[in-house]
Amino acid sequence: MSSAEGLARKQEADLTPQCDELIPAAEQLAKEGKLQEALDKLLALEKQARNASDLASTSRLLIAVIDILFSHSDYAQLNTYLHTLSRKHGQLRQAVQKMVDKAMEFVDKLEGDDKLKLIETLREITEGKIYLEVPRARVTRTLASIKESAGDVNAASELMQELQIETFGSMERREKVEFILEQMRLLKEQEDWEKMAIVAKKINLKWLAEKDHQDLKLRYFSLMILYSLWVDKYLDVAKHYRSVADTPSISENPVLAQACLRNIVYFLILAPYDNEQNDFLQRVWKDDKLKESKDLYDLVKCFIEKQLQRWPNVEALYGGALRQTKVFGSKGTKGVEHDIEEDEKHAKGDKRWKVLQDRIVEHNIRVVAGYYTRIPLSRLATFVSLSVAETEQFLARLVTSKTVYAKIDRPAGIVTFVKPKTGDEVLNEWSSDVHKLMGLVEKTCHLIAKEHAVHAALKAQQARA
Repeated sequence: MSSAEGLARKQEADLTPQCDELIPAAEQLAKEGKLQEALDKLLALEKQARNASDLASTSRLLIAVIDILFSHSDYAQLNTYLHTLSRKHGQLRQAVQKMVDKAMEFVDKLEGDDKLKLIETLREITEGKIYLEVPRARVTRTLASIKESAGDVNAASELMQELQIETFGSMERREKVEFILEQMRLLKEQEDWEKMAIVAKKINLKWLAEKDHQDLKLRYFSLMILYSLWVDKYLDVAKHYRSVADTPSISENPVLAQACLRNIVYFLILAPYDNEQNDFLQRVWKDDKLKESKDLYDLVKCFIEKQLQRWPNVEALYGGALRQTKVFGSKGTKGVEHDIEEDEKHAKGDKRWKVLQDRIVEHNIRVVAGYYTRIPLSRLATFVSLSVAETEQFLARLVTSKTVYAKIDRPAGIVTFVKPKTGDEVLNEWSSDVHKLMGLVEKTCHLIAKEHAVHAALKAQQARA
């Protein structure tokens, strides 16, 4: 542990009057060209203040030294004195913090090599010091921005990734999230999607959902949409757009809200069928906003109703409009759907169009499975407008994903959709039937006994009469 990181000591003297007198005098000497003499006087008093643990005076003197050097454009000595003053024996932490904060102000005022050298000096001073972790992070971000501007995105990303921002206890949460989003953005520029997804987990989504953080929320989900598009996780894309749509700044704008709803619908119908996808689709179907757009409403209706949908008809009705969007169109097609950020670089419109066709076929197979227990494979192929081989392939895919149960008798060409009962199910059903039978027998015996009692009572009444 360096002397600058020692425990706080009790102040032994107050050198404020001496500072009030010396600092203006030193500035005057510097203006007269006696820069070194001014520095020597300040350093002599700084040593006294430091040994006396006078934090206020030490901080003022450190700042005065670097301020004079900067104002006289002596950047070489500025870097040297920053190193020297921060490593003085018994130097006070808070004084170093204030000196570094002051030096941070100089960074934005410099350009070229002078700026880079000052940044490197600050990075060296702050390295490994927890109490200087925030200034180090900020100056590193500035350096990363310079590297990116020079076209070296890899170097910029490497600089940002070395910052473990989530562990910084002295940094405000909003600034932390901004740093993490910047890390994600640079990884996106590198197309390191998997690492970007790992970094994204450092952000608390509940905190993002708060009203004061709308801008950060939109930045986050725009990046996550790009990642989900890259891995073709269409359900995740739809969920991300739902989060975007729930943001007040989006929901209060009719144009943006409608654009988000379109993306939700498009990627939801592209997602493989499962309980989560079906539940999401049902909730969208019941949304009153969907009814405001007839084309979207009719498109969702195709997947909600348990009716066969022929692909040629779907293509004729919706193909023209859908192929003009960037979701289903070819690379470079103009559209309005990706209002937040879009997958320009990896446009997969043709692939998604083929996926939509597959989803229509899978929907038709599920509909048939709901109405038929057994059906010839050739007849099923006619329903889904595919060849027998293609139909068998689709059916096998749905069985593998456990979307439907089916068994194919290839020699007979018969598809069975009824799942055979297990031994436990047969026994439970038999037990239930026996229980019902015994209940009926007992009820019958009760009714017979009741009739006997009624007839016996009538017979006794007649005998007395």
